[in-house]
Amino acid sequence: MKTKFTILCFVFALCANMHTATAQVNVQDSLALVDLYDSTNGPNWNNHTNWLTKAPVTTWYGIQIVTNGRVNNIYLGINNLTGNIPSSIGNLTNLEVLDFYENQLSGIIPSSIGNLINIQSLLLYYNQLSGSIPSTIGNLVNLQDLALGSNQLSGSIPSSIGNLINLQRLDLHSNQLSGTIPSSIGNLVNLYEADLFNNQLSGSIPSSIGNLTNLNGLYLYTNHLSGRIPSSIGNLINLQYLRLEDNQLSGTIPSTVGNLVNLLWLASGANRLSGTVPSSLSNLIHINDNNGNRLDLSYNYFTFDGMELIAQTFPKKAYYDNQKNISIHQNGNTLSVHAGGTLSNNTYKWFKYDGTTYTLVTTLKADSTFHPSENGRYRVRVLNSIATKLKLYGKPFDYIAPANAIIASSENTLQQYNKANVFRVYPNPASDVLHVETDGTAMFSLIDQSGKILLTTVNINGKGSIDISGIASGLYYLKNNSAGTVQKVVVAR
Repeated sequence: MKTKFTILCFVFALCANMHTATAQVNVQDSLALVDLYDSTNGPNWNNHTNWLTKAPVTTWYGIQIVTNGRVNNIYLGINNLTGNIPSSIGNLTNLEVLDFYENQLSGIIPSSIGNLINIQSLLLYYNQLSGSIPSTIGNLVNLQDLALGSNQLSGSIPSSIGNLINLQRLDLHSNQLSGTIPSSIGNLVNLYEADLFNNQLSGSIPSSIGNLTNLNGLYLYTNHLSGRIPSSIGNLINLQYLRLEDNQLSGTIPSTVGNLVNLLWLASGANRLSGTVPSSLSNLIHINDNNGNRLDLSYNYFTFDGMELIAQTFPKKAYYDNQKNISIHQNGNTLSVHAGGTLSNNTYKWFKYDGTTYTLVTTLKADSTFHPSENGRYRVRVLNSIATKLKLYGKPFDYIAPANAIIASSENTLQQYNKANVFRVYPNPASDVLHVETDGTAMFSLIDQSGKILLTTVNINGKGSIDISGIASGLYYLKNNSAGTVQKVVVAR
């Protein structure tokens, strides 16, 4: 193999004698090309036709020269390049396309890459590059296509990436990138596709993502992203693919997602999302267009709240199964769960563990309240007649009957153990207003199944009403704070 000195001598001889069709080859560029050949094991490339010969550089495989003798484009994708990208690559300052994709390049991306201020396409994906993305990448203000995916890059995404205001594709997928997504990504207003999936990115999705109104595809899945989905995501009215699955996102799906009327694929499964699925998702009618589209809400913390609408709107395209187990609550000697949805559509199957397996004890319709006849470990399975793809399971619960327990029966009366000031509440189930009748004057509290007080009234004298319009559908308990008496209340809409 030639020594470095021999190669340099060859290059000077080459530059002194060789002409392109219209201009002499630039010496700086020629040296950089020879360095590239030497650093990436040129003799073993799949194709190295005319490299390091006296043939015009325009005839060297993968090289294009502009009229002033400067290298314009390098196309060496899928060509068995090994070794490192030399720092002298930064001397090719007229370069517009650098294509090294799908080779076996290793080592770092040299910071001198930031010298390529005319470059429009930087394609280094499917290699074995490591180290961090140099912050000098922000110098490439003419860049339209940045593809660094499927390497072994680590560290954070430099905030300087926000300087690339002409960028149309950002491909950083399948690396080992960590840290947060910089808010400066919101500067990339010409971005058409953002591929950041399969990394180790953490923190929240920056609200500035809503600035990217030309975005067609946003792929953030398989990271460690947390926090809420920003409501600004509803600004991305041209978005067709939104993939957020396999993260740690929490809270509710913002109703603004319903603004994404061009969406073909919404995947937010395998997160920690909860609450009511917004009815605005029914606006995403194009998800029903063909077999390849889908709406995936599975493997989250959802109940049946909102799922009936999803099941009816997207009967074949919606995936919402395998939600997190719900909690079983004990109030006196009553067990209950909150499964959401329209209560009349719910069926509750209660099971008791017999030491080997769970055996069905009772099946209840529209009302989850169950009065165990003996101590033991219980579970519940809840089905919904509309959202049939989802089965909710209660976490195993060890029940011990309390002494002198208050029992809330299915007829909505209580054993109050001779307490005075028993009260009447109607209608039950109720929608927006509860009416209460009681002897004397009393203050009432509405309590959820976990014992949390949701609201407390002023004193009611004889008759009064309670506004429950802000309370979600489910099972609750209304307590007379003066007498300590309790009645079960069902809120249904």
